[in-house]
Amino acid sequence: MRQFEYRVIDTGCDIERELNEFGAQGWQVVGVTTKKQLFIGPPQAIVLMRDDVSREVRLQQASSRRVSPAKG
Repeated sequence: MRQFEYRVIDTGCDIERELNEFGAQGWQVVGVTTKKQLFIGPPQAIVLMRDDVSREVRLQQASSRRVSPAKG
């Protein structure tokens, strides 16, 4: 059975940078909250989800995405 991790982040002035960083770590946006949904998260928050894999696998995935510097 697959398991998932969830994270709720508050929208702020650096939200684009934060989303790019989370995306590089395998997080995907699965929803947003509004001011009416205060029980779910802070007003105007973004809900993220990713597969719950071991830390070692995440590190391997992150290192394989990095581009090695050009030699010259």
